[in-house]
Amino acid sequence: MKYIYKIGLIAIAIAAMSIMPSLSNAQGKINIKFHSSFGKSPLNMAAVKWMDEIEKRTNGKVKFTRVFGGSLGKLTAQPENIKVGAFDVGNISVVYNPGLYALSNVVSLPFMSTDALVHARAAHELHSSGAANSEFTKMNQKYLFPGMWTKIQLMSHEPVRTIADLKKQKIRAHGGASELLKTMGIPVYGIPWGELPSAAERRVVTAGIIGAPVDAYAFGFGKIFKYWNQGDDWFFFPLTCVMNLDTWKKLPSDVKKVIEKTNQDMLVEGRKLMANLEKKNGALLAKQAKIAKFEERDKLLAVRDKTWQNWVNARNKEGKNGQAVLDRFLSLLKKHKS
Repeated sequence: MKYIYKIGLIAIAIAAMSIMPSLSNAQGKINIKFHSSFGKSPLNMAAVKWMDEIEKRTNGKVKFTRVFGGSLGKLTAQPENIKVGAFDVGNISVVYNPGLYALSNVVSLPFMSTDALVHARAAHELHSSGAANSEFTKMNQKYLFPGMWTKIQLMSHEPVRTIADLKKQKIRAHGGASELLKTMGIPVYGIPWGELPSAAERRVVTAGIIGAPVDAYAFGFGKIFKYWNQGDDWFFFPLTCVMNLDTWKKLPSDVKKVIEKTNQDMLVEGRKLMANLEKKNGALLAKQAKIAKFEERDKLLAVRDKTWQNWVNARNKEGKNGQAVLDRFLSLLKKHKS
């Protein structure tokens, strides 16, 4: 019995070691393990650029082991995997994990801004300190930078130009778009991204508020949906980069300084990468889908304010000061717009 008990303890110890932060330091070299749930996706551009820059700026002292394609877990599993140290760095979604980042997710509320860079700058400042930052700390994570800030727009089988048109649709939506539709009493279909092409082709859904134009073109939605509400950004999808906090604490101060500077630089560089791709993919998507201009944006904005208040009320029920976080984010948007 003692022998079995010892074997059990050894097994537990090995399992614990397997999920410890993977930071290694051999002969002055630091290896940091990165994982993304996406494969060769535009959503990885900022993270790849960030890693390239850190390797360059540290003269090779830091080297990233890069794992793509979700082999270590789906996007929804990223926060917990980073928390326990299955890998050191990764991109997470506060939109797909609102229970873990309830306050941080304020950045995905609908129609908060029309400028993605302003939005990203404001979100970076919000997530770097205060109540929002404490959510990352609670998850044993060091917040790094916003990652890719993707435009979310509507595509559909039939043209959607009015609220009446919108109410006729079976819409796949998430984040702030989903919350606004619910406020309007419009059913939302929470179909996983990987299942959406098939669902759209079979008309299980007749419209999708998705990453457009970048992801929409990359994943072939221009060949599935006939119409695109070009330029109507419902919200910006954040794909935040974070690091295991234990890993961060082990890094030497000179490396931390390089990372912090690179984090700041990636606000502009990450948006520039996405803006270039938006221009390229947007032109290609416009050749596949017809442009349908939404004509009643003012009515959506009227519902927006109620949606924001619903978010505040939900946070208050959780014992969190949602109004303070919303007010701070709105003030940061104003600050970075000027």
